Amino acid sequence: MINVTGKIGVYVMSTATGYNGGRLYSDLVKPVLIDCSFQVDSTNSNGLGISNLKGSLVRDVFMYTNQSAGRGNSGILNPMAQSASQGYALIKLKNNYARYAGHFAAAVAPVTGSNLAINASALTVGVPYVITAVGHATAGAVTIQPVADSSGSLASTWFRLFDGYGNTFIIWFSVSGVGSAPSGVSGTLVQQSIATGDTAATIGAALVNTINNLPSGVSGVFSFTAAGTTTVTVTSTQTNPYGPLPGAPQDGVPATGFTFAVTKYNSNLTNWQTVGVPKGVAPAVGVSFIAIATGQSTGGGSTGTVKALSSSGITRVELLGDPTLTLNPQPIGGSPNVGGYILVQFLGDALTMASYTPAGTITNGTPDTFAGTPAVLTGTIAGSPSAPADGSVVKMSFYVELSSVVIAGI
Repeated sequence: MINVTGKIGVYVMSTATGYNGGRLYSDLVKPVLIDCSFQVDSTNSNGLGISNLKGSLVRDVFMYTNQSAGRGNSGILNPMAQSASQGYALIKLKNNYARYAGHFAAAVAPVTGSNLAINASALTVGVPYVITAVGHATAGAVTIQPVADSSGSLASTWFRLFDGYGNTFIIWFSVSGVGSAPSGVSGTLVQQSIATGDTAATIGAALVNTINNLPSGVSGVFSFTAAGTTTVTVTSTQTNPYGPLPGAPQDGVPATGFTFAVTKYNSNLTNWQTVGVPKGVAPAVGVSFIAIATGQSTGGGSTGTVKALSSSGITRVELLGDPTLTLNPQPIGGSPNVGGYILVQFLGDALTMASYTPAGTITNGTPDTFAGTPAVLTGTIAGSPSAPADGSVVKMSFYVELSSVVIAGI
């Protein structure tokens, strides 16, 4: 539909491939918004100078490559495979259009340096980073510190132990054959046999053997790994996902008098939020954030990694020539010549200082003072074609018109 009486109309493109069905509100007749992104990659063996091209209405992007020139999706040999082509990009569109209306472009800075682990103290607070590996949390773990038996004092005592598979184990003590399982409790009853007068270390070693053999309900998989004597460390085998156990063991009635604690209690999401990923944002490769902590390892640290950010080296993107003249190539010699062209250049600004003339004196004080004619700095800021740093991601949007009809007032 075209509204020729008002300033705003809607055109539904019959060949639209976008999920919004081609609807775009604009003053233009049959406007089309073309989006694309690609990674600058001059060393890629594809010979196109880029990789990871995305955008359903863009067929090819050609940039400088130090490899042999490759052919794009359109079958065209990369014309930019020369050292003199650094700093330029030739975009070939999927369709022909009648008029160019505008564009927006931005370069996403590449990462630099080595991977930094967030479970260390390698980050700098206030500095931006990009996630390179989401990693996983530490497996949940708890500790149990037994007490010694005194003349059968542990007989019939018990405690609860929770695993990561939804099981609750009721571990009760039989001392030299004396003791009974608790009744009216929910969970799997597990008898732990000890001898009268056993030390805390001996009881801990016995618990290790028992806990290591607790069934998770998954064939061939036990609920925990356990180790220790006077302090028994119990670690979850649940790794899908890695994360804390449901809670610390709980003493029963009658109580054992053991000491229980949770030592690995953080999820991977908690790890990332602690170092700076905003709440509500899912950690993923490519997510950027400002570090609010140097690392996170208390309660279990993530195996995730980040990298620092570099710079694309690009400050502006300019058009070369009039794109309207290259948006509608015509069939010649049997070739359909479908798909317009847009040529752009990337500019990196550079300051050239011509002169600096001090015309006064500075007197040290609190604060320092300057007496005389203000100093004069003269020079120019000039941009020259400059290739974005490899690894930079370029995002572009082109605003074009499919119809050649011009409505009065536009």
